[in-house]
Amino acid sequence: MISDKELQEAARRYEKALLAGLPEPEECPAVFSPAFERKMKKLIFRVDHPVRFWTRLLLPALLAAAIAAAVLAMLLPKEPVPPPEPPAALETVPAPEAPVEREPAPEAPAEEPETIIYRPTWLPEGCTWAREALYGSEGMIVYQTPGGDEAVFFYDLNGREEDHEGEAVRVGDGAGTLLLGRSKGELNELFWSGEGVSFWLTAPFTGEDLIRVAESVEKEAPASAS
Repeated sequence: MISDKELQEAARRYEKALLAGLPEPEECPAVFSPAFERKMKKLIFRVDHPVRFWTRLLLPALLAAAIAAAVLAMLLPKEPVPPPEPPAALETVPAPEAPVEREPAPEAPAEEPETIIYRPTWLPEGCTWAREALYGSEGMIVYQTPGGDEAVFFYDLNGREEDHEGEAVRVGDGAGTLLLGRSKGELNELFWSGEGVSFWLTAPFTGEDLIRVAESVEKEAPASAS
């Protein structure tokens, strides 16, 4: 009869033999459908920004409830208003002295909060602006590459620190994490931070071009009031 220790040793040997027979990850390229990519981006947005996700999800229901309450208030019968009481006997009251009119002090114009935008000033040749979205403390800018792919630049003014697995690289005077795709067609990623702001860039660029784009990021000057 085989003992438990011998059985465990046999299982380990079988596991090693089974893993040795599998192909290398580079030999198994995985191509995800656009629908799957959209689902993953939606899931990442839901995890990173739960408040905005649930606000968007519940907003139609809240609007419907508000409209229903307004319609119900219009349909319900209103309570009759009691007639006004007769006025009391008027007493002769001396007229008050006319107050001295003073010109109101001019109100200082309210200052609008400054919109802070970060934007790369260098991109590989052929890349063009596609679209952008600003969410107060966050911003996302999308560029179209000559090959038809998209390069996405994202920044977070809250500067949340996150751990990313990859190669440690230098981005200007700071540090970053470079994550290269393992298969052909998979986008490369670069994470870095500076001045209390965290940045993320994913694009079909080489590692050197990713770092060059990151080092060209500058704070955009606010537009002057007309």
